Amino acid sequence: MDAPEDKDVKLQKASGDLLSGLQDTLPRFLWKSITPHSGAPKSRSHIARSVVVWRNTENLIKLLEPFQEWPQLLDPCLASIVPPLVAAYLNYLSNHQDDYRAPRRSVLAKTMPLPRAICKLLYTLCKIRGEKVISRFLNNEPKYLEPMLDAFKTWNEHIKPVEGISGHCYGPMVWEERHIVLLWLSHLMLAPFDLASISSLQLGQGHENLPTDMNLPSQLPTIARRIIPICTSYITVASKEREAARALLVRIALRPDMLQLGLLESSIHWALSSLEAESNEATSKSIYAHVGVLSFLAGILVSAEKAAIAPFLMPIFQSVQKLKAGETPSSKFIISSALARKVIIKILRAITVTVLEPDTTISSAFPSHLAGGILEEVIDFLLTSLADKDTPVRYAASKALSVIALKLDASMAADVVEAVLGSLSEDVLWEDATTALTIDNYHASQRGQASLTRNLTAVSALRWQGLVLTLSHLLYRRSPPPEQLPAILNALVLALGFEQRSAVGSSVGTNVRDAACFGIWAMARRYTTEELLQIDTSTILAANTRSQSSTVLQVLSTELVAAATLDFSGNIRRGASAALQELVGRHPDTVIEGISLVQVVDYHAIALRSRAMKEVAVAASKLSWSYWDILLAGFLGWRGIGSPDAESRRQAATSIGSLSTVKDHESIRKVIDRVCQSLRRLQHRQVEERHALLLSLAAILDSISFSNSILNLIQASPLPALPAVWGVFEEISPLSAKDFTSSVLRPELTAEAACCVISSLASASCNRSSGPTLLPLPPRKSFDECLNILDLCLARTEDVIVVASSKAAEDIFEILDNLERERLARSWIASLGIDESGRLQGANKVNGYIAALGTVYRFFQSGKSGVSAALTETLLSLAAPQVLIESKVAALKSLSAGLIRLEANALLALLADYTADQRGDVGSLVRVEAIDCVGVSWKNGRFKDEETKRQLMALVCGLAAEKLDKVRFRAWTCIQSSWKVFGGTCAPPIIFSDVAQTTTVNYFQQLLSLYSTDWIRLPLLKGYITSAGAGSESLLRASRAALVEHAERLSYADLITMCQDLVEIVRQHITDDRLLIPALEVIAFLFDAGQFQRINDAQFKWRNFLALIQKSHFKSGNVHKLEAAVKVYTGLATVEALRQDVLAKLTSMLIHPFPQIRNAVADALSVVAIHDLLTGEDWSKPPEELKEVANGIRAQILVGVQK
Repeated sequence: MDAPEDKDVKLQKASGDLLSGLQDTLPRFLWKSITPHSGAPKSRSHIARSVVVWRNTENLIKLLEPFQEWPQLLDPCLASIVPPLVAAYLNYLSNHQDDYRAPRRSVLAKTMPLPRAICKLLYTLCKIRGEKVISRFLNNEPKYLEPMLDAFKTWNEHIKPVEGISGHCYGPMVWEERHIVLLWLSHLMLAPFDLASISSLQLGQGHENLPTDMNLPSQLPTIARRIIPICTSYITVASKEREAARALLVRIALRPDMLQLGLLESSIHWALSSLEAESNEATSKSIYAHVGVLSFLAGILVSAEKAAIAPFLMPIFQSVQKLKAGETPSSKFIISSALARKVIIKILRAITVTVLEPDTTISSAFPSHLAGGILEEVIDFLLTSLADKDTPVRYAASKALSVIALKLDASMAADVVEAVLGSLSEDVLWEDATTALTIDNYHASQRGQASLTRNLTAVSALRWQGLVLTLSHLLYRRSPPPEQLPAILNALVLALGFEQRSAVGSSVGTNVRDAACFGIWAMARRYTTEELLQIDTSTILAANTRSQSSTVLQVLSTELVAAATLDFSGNIRRGASAALQELVGRHPDTVIEGISLVQVVDYHAIALRSRAMKEVAVAASKLSWSYWDILLAGFLGWRGIGSPDAESRRQAATSIGSLSTVKDHESIRKVIDRVCQSLRRLQHRQVEERHALLLSLAAILDSISFSNSILNLIQASPLPALPAVWGVFEEISPLSAKDFTSSVLRPELTAEAACCVISSLASASCNRSSGPTLLPLPPRKSFDECLNILDLCLARTEDVIVVASSKAAEDIFEILDNLERERLARSWIASLGIDESGRLQGANKVNGYIAALGTVYRFFQSGKSGVSAALTETLLSLAAPQVLIESKVAALKSLSAGLIRLEANALLALLADYTADQRGDVGSLVRVEAIDCVGVSWKNGRFKDEETKRQLMALVCGLAAEKLDKVRFRAWTCIQSSWKVFGGTCAPPIIFSDVAQTTTVNYFQQLLSLYSTDWIRLPLLKGYITSAGAGSESLLRASRAALVEHAERLSYADLITMCQDLVEIVRQHITDDRLLIPALEVIAFLFDAGQFQRINDAQFKWRNFLALIQKSHFKSGNVHKLEAAVKVYTGLATVEALRQDVLAKLTSMLIHPFPQIRNAVADALSVVAIHDLLTGEDWSKPPEELKEVANGIRAQILVGVQK
């Protein structure tokens, strides 16, 4: 997949503006402003606001969110962002604490209290930059401890809602607030004073809600008694407060004064007892309650001093062992959670690391025989956890193993590495490249591994990711000795090319390759050049290139180049690029063209996969043969021709063609040989690979044919393999008719590739200039096989194949003689199956033949044979109205391509084709192609009659104003190229070259500038009303704005003309809802805009207009038409001469059968004739119940009008 192109570069460029905007906005957001006397400018006070607007808070958060991609960009500005937030929060705490509970009702719905907004911003910063970084800026004065506890208790209570406002009155606190306050309290726990000395003695609260299952010391100070219930309450929740509550509980339990009082012992006993609770009690708790308790134990083990934690190591270890073994009532429930398993691994890691560190207090708690048993059990558990189904657990296990190995002596650490490497060799099979047979390790060792490749289909991708990640962490901590590096590097290189497919075809090997990139990066960072150069490259069996002269650094570089340019995943490409940069930078002068290579395989250049394959890979291959070799191998492997999507295979094929001409004569031979060998080895079911290889062969021929220097080189020294390429469908990759017809074999892929090969072969054999040809003319047998395959491809209907097959047909005709051309053209005409009545037989399989006939028409334009007339007659008959849409579209494309003139009447009918079926307006496909035919005919001067020109161009102008984007843009392109016909300059004042530009006010204004031309007026208006009356929202706004502006500039006479044109459209199309409904909508809009009201009563036949509107919806069941008519009546009610008749009509519609229309009429009457009953009645009732009310309203309204 393609990564977002240069997203981080754009962020880096925009970061300055984002941060400056944030810094400028914060003071106004946080502090009240003061306006001094004598008109001086406003200044900021030192009084925090009590409330802020929701929208302003969200805007500030949106300024911060983009920095998640690159959080380090925030570092220079944190000192000017976080302290103001902290200061404003503390100011509010001192001055506005009561406002949190009692805001003014008028601002409640749109605002939030300032602390909530500040906490949301602080949480966003924590999410981006991390809690450890942000907490350093929090105020640590102990005087704020109790005020914050008071606020936490007060603001977190449920408060009665204000009348008329749903929800609570700014309460309780949202989770971001609780998280930040708990995090802040844990920061305040770092105060160096005893809590007893800073606790208020007058506080009587704090003894309530203490956990009943925690045996707390009686001498605990008040602050501790208030904090502990908060921690035990929120350590069980599912949101982020749990982490902050855990940190707060750990921090307070490990304070020196609390240790002396025995709080640590009480809290650990509480945690262990909750894990071993009875079954009913355990299952009644949320899983997050157990996760919170486990994370508390992990935090204690990590943060506590050895002397303090030593007595509790064995009880905690035994409790965790019981959980693992399923010996407690809640074991199964807890172990089912991936989060709980991850925390258990952290606990075991902390215990093991503590036990391994020499200390007298630890030795007394853990005798040596117990320590060895614990170590063995933990390592075995961690190795098993590396295959866990959840990624966070595998991450935790791999990191734990690397941390433990770092504490072991060298021999035991080496044993851990050997255990990991041994696990990587399990279930690995070998595959014989010649026979494609799979054999196990035992038979592979007997045969020798020279001709074998590793097969990883039987291994577990999840376990491999855990194992490779463990090796990477071990390398990062430099645990393995240099002697073990060959085996480790062999595993990393193998993992870098790891790929498996799930049952649905998706990739499941991305995580393994990502871990391998991390491992190579860590190795390049932690080991010296001398240590790495001593490794024998022949031991790296997984590498694609391991010559005796190359070094292991060169081998790794070539592997990373392939991964960085060819991998599916953008993360892997960038990870490999980063590892390559680290390797070249840390070990200079060891990689061929190292600096140039890093510059080519740039971190940003490989973000887009198409660019990485077609540009970066080709540029890297020019630096050295070693890069060329591995990239070619990569393109011919699963990263290239084995890609699951067709577009990636096409890009890989194009790149293989480019690689063939990168080097000299030898590179062409190698590429052709390897592509042909790969084709020969394919099994018949490997359709995707054949698709890519055939496209590659075509790309190679094209690449050579378009390079004169290569052509001259081949002429001087011919390649024996080239002439044999004509036999590709006989010997190299035989194809049968079943390959083009059986849906199981995906015939569309085979047909596309075969057409491309035929086209390239024909082009390479055609002497279109005085230069040499690449290939000789083919043997008759090979050529007949190509023609048979082309005939099978022409029977396909897919768009891609139609284009490819018509191109192949044109290229094939280049190398045929005239007799062969006539024979082939007549056979294709016969394949169309046109009967005597002009209808197609089997019309669903003729699009390819039609397109091919259009492309080869130019070969018969001399008119010396009857084929030209037959072709013309055939294609013209296919453009007839009775022909299916698809065939008609294909015929029009062929007529345009063959420069065949259509009669004006036929073109006029095609331009007005509005055929619709279940797919929608399929006639638009015909209109688009008909526009192209008009453009081609106009360009070549096919129309001599001036009246014909005007009729065609008038219809095109109407299409340039219609609602469908593709039709509108194509018609405008035709108008733009024929602007002279409107009299004036060669080009319009404004050039529109994009579809999006034809949805603007400027576009419609320029189009309406043609309205003054009499022969364009009515067709243009017919197209315009479809945009202004039935287009999308953006199209409606633009077209209507341009229409109103145009109408306001019109003279009185021209305005009458435009209104009469609209009435004429309604009259002409009174039975055609496609134009009638938008015409009514536009008329109603012009009434709303006050344009119709400008017309004098005597100069416009209002009565006839009213009768026409009534006739347009008479006995209609179309709701949209009825609604549009009601809107027109609303406008007509403003015309004094018609007011009584219009109101009579509207009031009669109050009992219309459709409820939607009754409601619309009531709304209209409430605008033009205000009546109390109109708004107080439910007009969705049945008409029988509304008849009496409607008659009363009718009588009152009409009486009022008569007066």
